[in-house]
Amino acid sequence: MTDDDTPKKTTNQGLGLGTVFAIIGAFIIGALVTANTSSIDINFIVYKAHNIPLWWYTLIVVILAVITDRIIGFVMRRRKAHKNKKER
Repeated sequence: MTDDDTPKKTTNQGLGLGTVFAIIGAFIIGALVTANTSSIDINFIVYKAHNIPLWWYTLIVVILAVITDRIIGFVMRRRKAHKNKKER
């Protein structure tokens, strides 16, 4: 019979490379926000917006790029897994 009451040892590996890149990216986005304080007019097909801060537009573009990257990565992983499953 085994005793499962003993605590399991966990190793703390510190910050990973992804975490470091995320922090650096956050600093870059912060620098872009502070540098782009002027207002712009946006005219996109039928959407018109006036006096939008450039930092807000920059933040929206970055967020949409990250979301698009995540969706494309998810689809590619699914396709690869499906292809590998079919080959078996």
